[in-house]
Amino acid sequence: MTFRFEEENYQNLYVLEDFYCTNPFCDCNHVTLSFSDKENPDNRIAFMLYFNKIQSSLPDQQKLSPGQAQIVKKFIKEIPDELMNLFQQRYHEAKAYGEKNPRSYLIFEPDQYVNFMMMFPRSKETLDFTFKGDKYYAEDAYKMDPRCEDINAQLTLYKVDPNAENVPPVFTYIYHFNEKLREGEDKNLTEKESEMIFELNRFIPGLNSIFKKRLKEARKIGEELMKASVKAPLKPHKSQRNELCSCGSGKKYKKCCALKLN
Repeated sequence: MTFRFEEENYQNLYVLEDFYCTNPFCDCNHVTLSFSDKENPDNRIAFMLYFNKIQSSLPDQQKLSPGQAQIVKKFIKEIPDELMNLFQQRYHEAKAYGEKNPRSYLIFEPDQYVNFMMMFPRSKETLDFTFKGDKYYAEDAYKMDPRCEDINAQLTLYKVDPNAENVPPVFTYIYHFNEKLREGEDKNLTEKESEMIFELNRFIPGLNSIFKKRLKEARKIGEELMKASVKAPLKPHKSQRNELCSCGSGKKYKKCCALKLN
């Protein structure tokens, strides 16, 4: 759609573009709108429009000029119901697309745990269990970076409360695949936490195999995202032996990429 605005005496012809978040776990409830000048692409008016007709600026965006602010204000005030309904329809289509294509919203970040359901939103394999008569569930997260040597899963346990919107986690636990490392982690658990982990293992047979399979799947996605990501320019900096390695592994340079170079 194209627009000319009286606030500018109809001097510029703008093209309306709409953008949406595809993450199905994000209840953002807004559309990002952009009016781009057809003849001058640098002349652009962009903002977020929530479906209750509240406007918000984009992060790290320069403040709109008084004329641009007037354009946005009048556009929102006079926006037809049909156009608002179209935005909402496209919003739901974007979320449905994200559910089928998680790579549309996943970002490759070295050394970061990513929730398994964020990577595989259509998975029906949940980690539910019962502890002392109450229902709980665990969310498992993994480091997607295929170069990372951390072989573990980060578990966050929650109590099921259908009447609460935001349930705080009970505790977070690193499940190491290495038994000795796992035994060391278990020593830091309280008695209640230890009992809950025991019940989780009892309710879900083969939990270790499930985590290993999911880590493998997460690393596969990470490898694909890493190949598709924009390569950062090399910095003219020589890593020192005791510095953290620039690859993002979290290890010192001398114990990471320096070994590979040698």
